[in-house]
Amino acid sequence: MTAENKLRILCLHGMVQNAVVFRKKTAVIRKKLDKMAELVYVTAPQLITDPKYTSEAHRAAAQDENAPEEGKPGAWWHPYDDKQTEEGYYTGFKESVTFLKEFMIKEGPFDGVFGFSQGACLAAVMTLCLEDRTLAPSLFGPEFDHPKFKFAILAAGFKPLPQKATQHIWTHKITTPTLHMIGEEDKLITPERQQTLVDQCIDPVIIRHTGGHVVPSNAPSRNETVAFVTKFVN
Repeated sequence: MTAENKLRILCLHGMVQNAVVFRKKTAVIRKKLDKMAELVYVTAPQLITDPKYTSEAHRAAAQDENAPEEGKPGAWWHPYDDKQTEEGYYTGFKESVTFLKEFMIKEGPFDGVFGFSQGACLAAVMTLCLEDRTLAPSLFGPEFDHPKFKFAILAAGFKPLPQKATQHIWTHKITTPTLHMIGEEDKLITPERQQTLVDQCIDPVIIRHTGGHVVPSNAPSRNETVAFVTKFVN
């Protein structure tokens, strides 16, 4: 398959990660998909330095503009329920959406989206709002010139239910085909919490693995991911 015919997948890392880290953590899956898909990784436009979530090394890298990107703790938003904006968004959420829209127009179009943890949460919001441009027009309105995703891969995904501005969108189901990766030992985003996102989807495929808060790389997970993505190859 030529590069022109490959699927293009937008990849959104988890909190305290970045594009370099997520690329490494998905290396096994990326190589398995290489013949049919190009995975495009992007780093969130803001950093998080809260000691609750970050190490001393993370915080040092965040303050050093010359530090390598791999050490910088990125975040798509700051996860504080009590510090939402007047519009009802998590701090940084709208800024990340604006940043990604610009990236998608410049580097896209993208056939699918692949997110991990906070990135999967954002990917779910994007997928739903791209399906129906009336749901959250201040995020993804009809003027945004990018098609809806053909599929979404959501690893350790969840719904940002405390975010007031997007609570109403969850009255709608996600009709885009989704692949969910759920770790049975995930203590950060529990399987029960992840299931609420699965239940939001009309056409979910579920990979349950024995690991924790990770993108699985074992053979059954790899094979199921390839089988899922293959369905969208022209």
